[in-house]
Amino acid sequence: MALNVNRNVIDPFYRYKMPRLQAKVEGKGNGIKTVIANMVEIAKALDRPPTYPTKYFGCELGAQTNFDTKNDRYIVNGEHDANKLQDLLDGFIKKFVLCPACDNPETSLSVKRNSQSIQAKCKACGHAFVIDSKHKLSTFILKNPPHPLTFENGNGEKKDPNSPINESTNGFDYKENVSNGNDSDTEWGEPTENEKLTANIGKLVIDKDLDKSVEQRLDMLHQFFIAAKKDGTIKDAVRMLNEAERLELKTKAPILLADVLLDVDVRNQLKAYRDLICTFVKDDQKAQRHFLGGIEQLIQNHKKELLPKAVLIVKDLYDLSLVEEDTILAWAAKPSSKYVKKEFAKEIIRGKVGEVTVEPKTNGVPKPAAAPREEPVKVNDSDGEIDIDDI
Repeated sequence: MALNVNRNVIDPFYRYKMPRLQAKVEGKGNGIKTVIANMVEIAKALDRPPTYPTKYFGCELGAQTNFDTKNDRYIVNGEHDANKLQDLLDGFIKKFVLCPACDNPETSLSVKRNSQSIQAKCKACGHAFVIDSKHKLSTFILKNPPHPLTFENGNGEKKDPNSPINESTNGFDYKENVSNGNDSDTEWGEPTENEKLTANIGKLVIDKDLDKSVEQRLDMLHQFFIAAKKDGTIKDAVRMLNEAERLELKTKAPILLADVLLDVDVRNQLKAYRDLICTFVKDDQKAQRHFLGGIEQLIQNHKKELLPKAVLIVKDLYDLSLVEEDTILAWAAKPSSKYVKKEFAKEIIRGKVGEVTVEPKTNGVPKPAAAPREEPVKVNDSDGEIDIDDI
């Protein structure tokens, strides 16, 4: 789900959005590090080079940072939780992005060389101010200015555009030492006019997509998953999740994954795609219920082959930690017509799905199973249904 750039603003229609930060821990021991998987997308939303927020994390955490721009990898040494980094990002936004006068994130930065200060100007209200030079990131920005073309001399005159300082920077361009992990002497530039236009068009496309109906966005995400499976990128969980969150469909996405990933070989496929599916359903009962709905539809589409295996499929969902026990029992106790006809849902449950013996887990490790139940869960045949979206 996209977040408001200024998270103090709770208006769901706030125009300035950014993707939720995705962090992935790699390595172990002394070599452990945290990769910010979508830092480029976040930086575009903030109109800042991705090195700035990455370096800010390093300053706040007392950790080294590395930038691999060729592969879009922005790394903070050590193990860091995504929620903690998201909170730190709020601090970066407050100090280096938001206008103190109007709280809008439409500010641009420039460096005044003689005074060694970082000037900022808001494009929304016109307010001009100076960035706090005491923060360690300010030193980094002074050494790696966002836009060499806006340097001013002591008389307030702009530097000659043909000066050698501009020869190696044009838009978001990097020196070779950035890719090698050296983050101390890199020069950054702001986008050129053409790049800014392209970026703005991209933002308009995103906004336009969110104006579409849920059904239209579901179809877009469905086609995205199909294309990803065809080109072999479907297991890129971060990329799949980012697209679902961009379209604000993370909770509903599992039913589409069930359709795209699974067929009669469902039991093996659940194991093969476990990590991807977990990205969407972990700790989210609504998402798990939508995934169960996708399983219902799958069994209906391959009734002859899969209905006899329904009990085993549901047990696989539990054993692989794709659906929690409470979600399974609530689903079995109250069949719904939301995904398939209610009679067929009852038929699946009559296959003794309610008798599945699940092994209680502690920290993900199964304990010895309790004795099997004597009687299956009774199905309530009343017409009253529970809509998972109302939970």
